Amino acid sequence: MTTDPSVARLRFERFELDEAEARLTCAGESVALAPKPFAVLCALARTPGRLVTKNALLDLVWGHRFVTESVLKSAISELRAALDDDPKQPRCIETVSRRGYRFIAAAMSGAPSQSMPALEPDLAAERTHPALAALMALCRSHAPLADLVRALATTLEREQLVPDCGT
Repeated sequence: MTTDPSVARLRFERFELDEAEARLTCAGESVALAPKPFAVLCALARTPGRLVTKNALLDLVWGHRFVTESVLKSAISELRAALDDDPKQPRCIETVSRRGYRFIAAAMSGAPSQSMPALEPDLAAERTHPALAALMALCRSHAPLADLVRALATTLEREQLVPDCGT
């Protein structure tokens, strides 16, 4: 099965987001969310910690149609209500005044659920290989890609094609 890295799929707080299945759950229960706020969440979750401008969100979600920023504000409000996120003390979505929004919820690892495998980092390998640590940091929100990078690094290390950086 091929996984599209441009599709958001992660666990954060009490939530699981699966863009491919158009599903947001909270503690295993489905969260009702209209399509546009769901699309905004997915657009933000694809680039955790990074600013997504208002114009970029309008283009990504409303597809170059003429709409005002008020539709985006409404979608963000609905999304915050669904996530129980306070705009004054955000845990999930941070407002960057006059510029856009940032997804700030930390992706969770740990015991994976049936529908969402968690990312289990190999900390020893990441300390040994700075390049692997950098790749893992880029892949943290996408568990299948991170698993692929880890498997490749393990294979290369076993075949001694990747030198130990500590020597």
